[in-house]
Amino acid sequence: MFCNHNEVIVAGQKKKLSLTKGIAGGLVLGPLGAVAGGAGLGKTRTQFVCRKCGKTFDKLPHGSTIIA
Repeated sequence: MFCNHNEVIVAGQKKKLSLTKGIAGGLVLGPLGAVAGGAGLGKTRTQFVCRKCGKTFDKLPHGSTIIA
């Protein structure tokens, strides 16, 4: 069955960890800086799920509509 992913819902947000920011924060501010640089100050990514087939996406598929 083919699904063109026209209707998607927002599944949630996922925090992206950064190893290089953690290392840099650890060198500058010690262990507390490593934690803040690696996990606390990273980017968040919104995840989307197709209502018909259940496939997950990191970016909104082209031509899709977000259904509440």
